[in-house]
Amino acid sequence: MVSLVEIPAPKQPESKKPEITEEKAIAQLEVKPKAKPISPEPPKIKEEITETKVISKKELTEGAQKVEVKTPEIETKPVSMVPPAQTKESLGEDISVSTEYFKQTITSRKEVKGEIFEPGESQLKVNLGEKEEENIEATYGTVVNPGEITTLPEVKEKESPFGSRPLSIMVENSEGARPQSGLDKANIVYEALAEGGITRFLAIYYDQDAEEVGPIRSARPYFVSKSLEHKAIYVHVGGSEEAYNFIKEEKIDDINEFVDFQPFWRSKDRNPPHNLYTSTIKLRKEANKLGYIEMIKKQEYQFEIDRNENLTGRETDSMVIPYNSNYTVSYKYLPESMKYLRFMNGEPHIDSKTKEQIAVDNIIIQFAETKIIDEEGRLAVDFVGKGKGLLFFKGSSTEITWEKPDLRSRTLFLDKEGNRIALAPGNVWIQIVPSDLKIQY
Repeated sequence: MVSLVEIPAPKQPESKKPEITEEKAIAQLEVKPKAKPISPEPPKIKEEITETKVISKKELTEGAQKVEVKTPEIETKPVSMVPPAQTKESLGEDISVSTEYFKQTITSRKEVKGEIFEPGESQLKVNLGEKEEENIEATYGTVVNPGEITTLPEVKEKESPFGSRPLSIMVENSEGARPQSGLDKANIVYEALAEGGITRFLAIYYDQDAEEVGPIRSARPYFVSKSLEHKAIYVHVGGSEEAYNFIKEEKIDDINEFVDFQPFWRSKDRNPPHNLYTSTIKLRKEANKLGYIEMIKKQEYQFEIDRNENLTGRETDSMVIPYNSNYTVSYKYLPESMKYLRFMNGEPHIDSKTKEQIAVDNIIIQFAETKIIDEEGRLAVDFVGKGKGLLFFKGSSTEITWEKPDLRSRTLFLDKEGNRIALAPGNVWIQIVPSDLKIQY
């Protein structure tokens, strides 16, 4: 038997709060009311009544003591200090200028009627006109008669010694390429033999433009060397292996139709390869795109020109250049125009665009050593060194010599005394011929 016994629950412990016997004051924050801004009192205007009083001169001086001023006695009589009158030169009834004005001097550089006065003092000289003279002139360094009217010094426009680089363009001369275009606009034209017994042209354009030049032909080394002599931009279509190597080694600036085809076009009235053309305007634009913008001194590529130059050799009204049995060039002189008309194989050499015969002002014959270098008949022409030549202009002729020290230097054409020749104004055709060729004139 299990008896149940009730066990009382344990009592919870009581926690007693400590008694606070001393009361301490608790800190309190006292918030003061916000002070209102005090506006300053407006200024008070004091009103006063003023009275205007007019004082007469008599009242002002009344009562003031008078001060006596004694003047010292002068033993000598006063002398008048009036400056002396200056002499005057009359310029007319109503105008007068002091003579002292004309005694000035100047220090400057003056130009009088084309005469240059070096820096220094130059007396200002003036001659006055007499009365009733209408025109009165004055100038530096010159006494002008009364009434004389002088003209102003002649002003000449200064020409820049620099110019754009010329263009040198290879032009074909086979039967299928005739007549050519643009050779009449060139400043200088070189003609030299190529393989096969035919010639080619190298046309140099300095300051003249041609709307159409061609037909364009391939490069050859000796033509490239002539272009280099003028620091020109060489224009061609293709070329021999020797020509390509020469262009690369000498760093020639060129425009090749195989690479830069934009300034070229093909004509439909001729068969290839005799139908490729260009223009100097298009070529110069292409040269700018390629960066060929260097300026050169004009004296480095221009011939010396003298209008009064005359040749001392014999007179001649015609000449014949027999390159070979199949090709002959001839010229005939016209006294009325003082030009030479050009012929090829007895026929007038006509420009295809203008339909006019080519006329030449100066003709140079340059004899040069020429030899065949391969089985295809390609040639080598030696332009470095010295040689002989002939010069024709104004219906006269003379024997000359030529010199070229190195590849890049200019060819100098000299007279018998060794002086540089001067040409007549106009175009120049240089006929390069083998050194043993006989010229008929």
